[in-house]
Amino acid sequence: MAIAQRAAKSDEPKAAIEQPALSGAVLLTPAQLAERLAVPVSWIREKTRERARVRDEDPLPVVRLGKYVRFRWSDVAAWLQRQSR
Repeated sequence: MAIAQRAAKSDEPKAAIEQPALSGAVLLTPAQLAERLAVPVSWIREKTRERARVRDEDPLPVVRLGKYVRFRWSDVAAWLQRQSR
């Protein structure tokens, strides 16, 4: 009986299980963001360094995951709007 239950559970869609709980927010890597903004990845990395957060009044919004940095496009789009003023 336990084997049949396991088999039934394995038929569940994996996508529903593997989706991150980020309320629909997709996180971009530095390379993906650089491609969207048509800038070098080095520019993105420079804008995420500690000294950039100290130097700039409105730094590029970043999500830090340990040693990794990621970006929410909605935050970056809002940042771009503020930069164009």
